[in-house]
Amino acid sequence: MNVANASFNPLFLRHDLMIELGRLEMAIDQARERDIAANDTVDQLETRCARINEALAKLPA
Repeated sequence: MNVANASFNPLFLRHDLMIELGRLEMAIDQARERDIAANDTVDQLETRCARINEALAKLPA
């Protein structure tokens, strides 16, 4: 496999998106636990999670 092709492999992309989704979910949980007043930040993180979930749904299985 060519190194250039590895970055476009759906398996690698799915893996990277799932890692990012996990990081975002942990950040949301931490923000809620700490009762952070910046609800805009949590809203932005949740929006990003939704976009990643959409991207994951569009990838081939």
